[in-house]
Amino acid sequence: MRPEYDYGEKVRVLRNVRNDGTFPGMDVGKILVRRASVGYVRDIRTFLQGQIIYSVHFMDEDRLIGCREEELQRAGVPWTLSLFEPRDKVIARVPLGIQGAMMLSSPSFGPSTPVWSCCSWRPSGSHSSPTA
Repeated sequence: MRPEYDYGEKVRVLRNVRNDGTFPGMDVGKILVRRASVGYVRDIRTFLQGQIIYSVHFMDEDRLIGCREEELQRAGVPWTLSLFEPRDKVIARVPLGIQGAMMLSSPSFGPSTPVWSCCSWRPSGSHSSPTA
């Protein structure tokens, strides 16, 4: 198990990070850093010998937050802010597919996936907000 990111590397958090009770001085469930926030890797550790945890210093918030590898990407990678986060419930207004494979028919209710959550595309003229 090798870390994807190195000490001092600039990274972006992919989703809102909330206090799970391990961050002192803030209520459980409060947002610690918002998705798209950029920080720097300060430390790399393992949790239960199977998960890499990065201590990331988010300078704008002046917070040092533990993040899992799947919650981060390199800050230089192109970023498109999405209306949705992974596991949000969405209603497909049009059929959704990936490389010809139908993922959700229309109308259909289901969870967003990392593929859909990274996309902010909406049909022209659509001004609806996400359904949660």
